[in-house]
Amino acid sequence: MAEEEVKEKSGGGKGLIIILLVVMILLVIGIGVLVFLLMSGGDKSDGNGAADTEMHADANHGGAIDPENPNAISYSPKYKQFDPPTPETPPMYFTMDKFVVNFNGDGQAKFLAVDLKFLSYYAQLVGPDGEMEHLRPILKNDIQRLLRNQHYNDLNTPDGPDKLREEILATARGILEKHKIYPDLLVDVYMTRFVMQ
Repeated sequence: MAEEEVKEKSGGGKGLIIILLVVMILLVIGIGVLVFLLMSGGDKSDGNGAADTEMHADANHGGAIDPENPNAISYSPKYKQFDPPTPETPPMYFTMDKFVVNFNGDGQAKFLAVDLKFLSYYAQLVGPDGEMEHLRPILKNDIQRLLRNQHYNDLNTPDGPDKLREEILATARGILEKHKIYPDLLVDVYMTRFVMQ
């Protein structure tokens, strides 16, 4: 009986040693992979000693911003191409009609009123005869649907209106992308009026 207990205890210790060895081996392999990735990713030259030109890329859609003209974006030819704005081009705004919708006021409010202005540097997008003017009915429909689905308790927080702005911008960019217009040409959206009653 005593011999069986000794064998069980020594067998359990061997299992623990095997587990520790496996963990150590995996840890060494992980460190090796990390070192390899860090060493291979550090060289940014093209082989002739010249560094790549710095371009800031958009993580979502792959467009690149020219550091000399931050208002201009180069992007995939699968999207409709527009003439790039000059560096001195001021921001331009596309004003939407006033939105007044019934929404989920949670007993606190019945109506949500919002005025919107979309910012871009591309006149072909937000100008009087720009692409957004042609998409106005679609924008109005989708933004109204978004506003109707809001909740008073979500909007009545310090960052509630900012989250709504992000959702409106994402909605508008989605519409542009469906119509083969590079979505990030639309820089931002501003609420010039935000009222819950």
